[in-house]
Amino acid sequence: TLRYPPPSADPFPKLTMAAVPVPPKPEWQDCDETSISCIWDPDPDCSYRLEYKEFPDSWEECMSIEIPKGQGKADAGDGKDSGNTVEELNPTSTYCLRLVAIKDGVESEPGEELIVDTQAAKCTPDADESKKNCVIS
Repeated sequence: TLRYPPPSADPFPKLTMAAVPVPPKPEWQDCDETSISCIWDPDPDCSYRLEYKEFPDSWEECMSIEIPKGQGKADAGDGKDSGNTVEELNPTSTYCLRLVAIKDGVESEPGEELIVDTQAAKCTPDADESKKNCVIS
């Protein structure tokens, strides 16, 4: 007679999943009336999904952008971000941003939120560009 599984085999094999690190909290880099740029220290083995929503919307209604492996830090050469900018936002609004780490197709739980207010829309052609109206928490 043939028995399955063989007596020496574990009847309940254990699946191994890639350990996905907890994503870091994004750090504010810059903002204007309709966009927010952020940076973080990326894990070289992970890609990320940057999720964002306008306060007080729920996270089920959030938007997101996919960030490939190796991106997250500002480019050391020119000081500009490496594609970590969310755009087409509403002026004078509060936004929540958070990261989800992705490693070998496995997603982490969302990380800690960054909360940023976009700037007020400029009303005069000679508005002082050096003043930023961002609130960071």
